[in-house]
Amino acid sequence: MAVLLPAGLGMTVIPLLFFLLRWRFPAAGRQIAFILGVLSLAAYAPYAIINWPGLDVVAMVGAILVMTAFILGLISPPKNAVSQKMGFHAGPAIIIAFFAVIILLDSIFLTIATHGLSENVARQILPEPQGGPVATSYFPGTVAHDYQEKVAQFEQYDAMREKQARRGWQVRRGWIGEPVVGESTPFRIQVFDANGNPVEGADVTARLMRFSSKALDFTRMLGETAPGVYQADITPTRPGRWEMIIDVRRDGETHQLRGMTEIQSP
Repeated sequence: MAVLLPAGLGMTVIPLLFFLLRWRFPAAGRQIAFILGVLSLAAYAPYAIINWPGLDVVAMVGAILVMTAFILGLISPPKNAVSQKMGFHAGPAIIIAFFAVIILLDSIFLTIATHGLSENVARQILPEPQGGPVATSYFPGTVAHDYQEKVAQFEQYDAMREKQARRGWQVRRGWIGEPVVGESTPFRIQVFDANGNPVEGADVTARLMRFSSKALDFTRMLGETAPGVYQADITPTRPGRWEMIIDVRRDGETHQLRGMTEIQSP
């Protein structure tokens, strides 16, 4: 998205402005292309600084913007050409149009996949539901192990796992009863250190993350009911599989567990 949106917008706007300006100034094709290339970089720079996507993404977008303007200038007749009409070589023009359409369509598809369709557009192009809940037009759910998206995050997570393994804490966890939608069910964990002693005075949270919709994610604090025993009543809101992340924090250290849990229908 960080590449497709600005690149797709640039490959659409730059040719449109170029054709309009060439129609008004037919003898200044290459000068127009140069100015549009500089202006596109100047317009993209503040956006990239505010929403910094990484140097590799900035380089790719900058190259696409510059090459779009460069090729438009390349296929334009020079200022001292015999004919000052807007004559273009068909080959490069077709290549530019092809990649412009590809990037534009990819940008549209990824935008729909990320943010979904508006209600009016969905009503026009999607079929009417034949019963049951209406399906969403996007996937806003949790992405398991998203720490792998960035190298720094992965290294931090890997270091935490190694430190956690050396710590040697043991955690027993589970539901007290069958978790059912709409019913309050106790969830309990027991934490022991490497010597088998209960870990007391910790801050424990349980995060339940829904794959189908991030809006359904929620967090519960577990209170200590006995030495090393932490418990909370949790009322699930949807049936099916949830990802559960348990964080046990004490003295500035975090012990984390990840797993899946199944919630039953009423």
